[in-house]
Amino acid sequence: MLTDMIIPIPAIPGYIFRFARREDLPAIHQMMVCAAAADRTGIVDTLEDMDSQFVDPWSNPEMDFLLALTAEGQVVAMGRVFINPAPRRERNANLWGEVHPDHRGLGLGEYILNWMEARTRQRLLEYPTDLPRALRTYSLDYLSERIRLFEQHGFHQLRSWYRMRRDLNQPIPDQHLPEGLTLCVYRPELDRALMEAFNESFSDHWGFEPISYEDWQMFFIRATAFRPELTFLAMDGEGSSAQIAGFSVNFIRAEDNQRQGIAEGWITALGTCRSWRKRGIASALLCETMRAFKAAGLDYARLGVDTESQTGALHIYERLGFTVIKRSFSFTKPVE
Repeated sequence: MLTDMIIPIPAIPGYIFRFARREDLPAIHQMMVCAAAADRTGIVDTLEDMDSQFVDPWSNPEMDFLLALTAEGQVVAMGRVFINPAPRRERNANLWGEVHPDHRGLGLGEYILNWMEARTRQRLLEYPTDLPRALRTYSLDYLSERIRLFEQHGFHQLRSWYRMRRDLNQPIPDQHLPEGLTLCVYRPELDRALMEAFNESFSDHWGFEPISYEDWQMFFIRATAFRPELTFLAMDGEGSSAQIAGFSVNFIRAEDNQRQGIAEGWITALGTCRSWRKRGIASALLCETMRAFKAAGLDYARLGVDTESQTGALHIYERLGFTVIKRSFSFTKPVE
């Protein structure tokens, strides 16, 4: 069967290719720090997060996580593929690759991308063909060599995104939740309800697939950057019958802040459940978050947004003083 075929491992003189092991994570992390500095991305997962996310239901590191190393054992390139095992709309494969800045221009990126494509197509054969299938990846808009590589491989731009920042030293509007709703800080007993509200509020967003409880815990609640004391919920009702009308899930990426010499918090997920929309809940939660960030000693609030979002999110952020600091593109390549 094709799914049993062995995907050829790249061969470039001076480099050793093999699959990632948990003990490689410090070296992988160091490479990611170097790449983030060169590419001005500002974002690197902590080593603790990389360890907790090493085994992922979307990606088996023993077959889906390829490394390139020097003879001395330095990790200089990586490629990992992820496929949602239970999608509802599309069966997309996400490709994540990186090359150390000192080892670019030598063909490593090309080889890693070729391997990721081959491995992804092999994995897709394991699933039924009842859903549309595509390869997905992304790039900041100024990384021209990366974009050129994607385009040479038949990828095309699909969507654009903004990273936006707001100076908290500027006045923050005195906007609060509408009458009948109360504000509360995240509590563990609200965890599943918050996940369900997250899935419901983002269900009509482009490309969204419901998150599982395992992924919710891994990437949100147990993430080192998660700040429960700065995560706010808008509640409708009281006691056990209360429902979440909206939420602002917030992170502080302390290591990224230290590397960049900045004090900022991330509005990681801001949402309003559909039956409570058009009442100013998102704006109120955003203002509450900014006030809390400032009280915690932060200078900036930061978030990401789909530039083509139909929810009006971009307009809300602009109205409340957020400005664009970076733009990125999603790229896609259909799989027949």
